[in-house]
Amino acid sequence: MKIRASKAGCAPDLNPAEAFMESTFPGCVQREKHYNTLQYKIASSSLARIFQMVLANKDQLNIEDYSVSQTTLDQVFVNFAKQQSREDEAIVLHPKAAGAQQGGQGTPVKRLRK
Repeated sequence: MKIRASKAGCAPDLNPAEAFMESTFPGCVQREKHYNTLQYKIASSSLARIFQMVLANKDQLNIEDYSVSQTTLDQVFVNFAKQQSREDEAIVLHPKAAGAQQGGQGTPVKRLRK
């Protein structure tokens, strides 16, 4: 969403639009916030409902422009890969799993890296 200032020469007030998003789409996640721009990820709502709610409140919230799009397969894959990478970095192998023998000899505990 691109928010216009209510008065020329003033900074746009993003608070009403943020409050609207949080109350209308519970669980939405704000992805970006810049001078006059907000971007959200809405997990569970139909595109029709999103368009309907934003259009009905467009003037009241000073929304100059907005767009709605579904997550692409590429974005799903990239997000999945990021999540897997974070999980792999947090895994620490037990000494026996890393090939250690009982007397403390063998391979020390290692972190997995891809």
